[in-house]
Amino acid sequence: MTFLLPFAVEHQYNDLKDGITIPVTLSSGNQEVAADAKVDTGSAVCLFSREAGLSLKLDIESGLYKPLGSLTGSLDAYGHEVTITALGISVHCLVYFARHPGLQRNLLGRQGWLRALRMGLVDYENKLYLDKL
Repeated sequence: MTFLLPFAVEHQYNDLKDGITIPVTLSSGNQEVAADAKVDTGSAVCLFSREAGLSLKLDIESGLYKPLGSLTGSLDAYGHEVTITALGISVHCLVYFARHPGLQRNLLGRQGWLRALRMGLVDYENKLYLDKL
């Protein structure tokens, strides 16, 4: 059986970077910050650095508290409603920001971002396909 899925965006990602990294813009009110983020189907939430949240003028600790676990331990994060624009597709969702500075990796996870999209991946060609639901 053959399936055809339409996608609005085809993105050739850099195979030299660790993981599937794409450029994103976070926005809240009239503030914007550009960042790179990893597409992470194993991450329950979207997680960004404290520095990104502060660039948006967010009061990080006033957000929805959530303790998060990772392979290297745990971290505290706080959720805020922001808009993520990635490869021309904008999604308004709850994004968590790390309590402490220095988070090494921003993540695009399932809740909020991936669940709002249709995604295709052809890793041997380094191609990511996206469309908004």
